[in-house]
Amino acid sequence: MLRVANEGSLVIWTLDRPETKNALDAATMDALHFAIVAAQQNTGLRAAILTGANGAFASGGDLNELRGKTSRADAESLSDRGDGLCRALEDLAVPIICVLPGPALGGGAELAMACDLRVAEAGSTIGFVQSRMGVTPAWGTTSRLLSIVGSSRASRLLLTAAPVTADQAQALGLVDEVTQQGGGIDIARAWVHAITQCSPTATARTKALLVHARRGPYERVRPKEREAFVDTWTGPDHVDAVEAYFERRRPRWV
Repeated sequence: MLRVANEGSLVIWTLDRPETKNALDAATMDALHFAIVAAQQNTGLRAAILTGANGAFASGGDLNELRGKTSRADAESLSDRGDGLCRALEDLAVPIICVLPGPALGGGAELAMACDLRVAEAGSTIGFVQSRMGVTPAWGTTSRLLSIVGSSRASRLLLTAAPVTADQAQALGLVDEVTQQGGGIDIARAWVHAITQCSPTATARTKALLVHARRGPYERVRPKEREAFVDTWTGPDHVDAVEAYFERRRPRWV
């Protein structure tokens, strides 16, 4: 479920699936994409905030929905849906601030990286845990993460698949500010206020320039990223990792 709150020149999108720690199922991803398209038509909009309810941002893909979807067509559809969603976030003409009240894991971490600014609340974590599930990043994060934190730090985050705390994320450059629990929206609102003091046209053009600067590496890497995800998603390591999750055991890597 996605909650949408329009507040004049600001829109707040809240992921709200308490039973799954806001896991990203197809319906939620499509609802967010639709909300972004609607926001693009709002000429009075100056900023957007993306956050999660229930003490979490997004725990990754919804394995209850994805279990058993092991074909190449399934993998291609998931990769393309998530990539399209992240590109839509980048392409929205106004800045998007991501507020992390809790864990952002796997696809949730990928979604956060597609936003323009990030604030993390104390106790939140960010983890690119894909390889623990036997897969690779799928939504443009290979190049996006490298542009945010640099090659060595991106390698550490992706290869170890170890989640980092809010303070560690700030030190790495993953988030721009850390605040107390419950204070993320206030920080984001302060940033929105600063944004609204600037020229709307200059803000939109500046965001477009920043996205354009990142798109060069993205365009080169994306086909290889998609191919790697489809191959690993349909491979035995991922298939067993999903079953291991439900059986509460360690995966048996091939």
